[in-house]
Amino acid sequence: MPYFKDLSEYAYHDHFYRPGTKTIGWLEGGRDFDKIAPSEELLDLLWTFCTISVAQMRGIHECDLCSPPETARPERNGLRLLLGSSEIRVFSKEGDIYAAPTLIYHYVCCHHYKPPNEFLRALSEGPRPPDEDYFKQLRKLDLDWNKTSVAAARPVLGRFRRRATE
Repeated sequence: MPYFKDLSEYAYHDHFYRPGTKTIGWLEGGRDFDKIAPSEELLDLLWTFCTISVAQMRGIHECDLCSPPETARPERNGLRLLLGSSEIRVFSKEGDIYAAPTLIYHYVCCHHYKPPNEFLRALSEGPRPPDEDYFKQLRKLDLDWNKTSVAAARPVLGRFRRRATE
């Protein structure tokens, strides 16, 4: 996944570009970032946003902050999500738009990444899923969304891999 400095103009994919959208949480191994132990409230808020995938991509980005890099399959409240193939959008009450990879949940939970305060305010004060106001904002920007894929607890090796070794 590419690195973007927090609060820089969103530039990852032309199809999902909307003027004024700021990037949050586009981290990369070897680059420093602010850290803080996350609260359960913050994790709950991020989780809520990560259940809705915007800007769905093909393939999965692994966390390269982990050693070795791994696919994020966190579980919260009895639901396990597959993170790393899409983005979230967060809207502030003032009209700001933030784009973050769904891996932001993993970054905050496991690596104690601290997003900028203005993003944290928008996360807690702005519209959020499953509220209709949140989906109105997505429609207003002509952004498609889906429920985030539910992940298996452990990756399953395909039959092709087993057969190749038989």
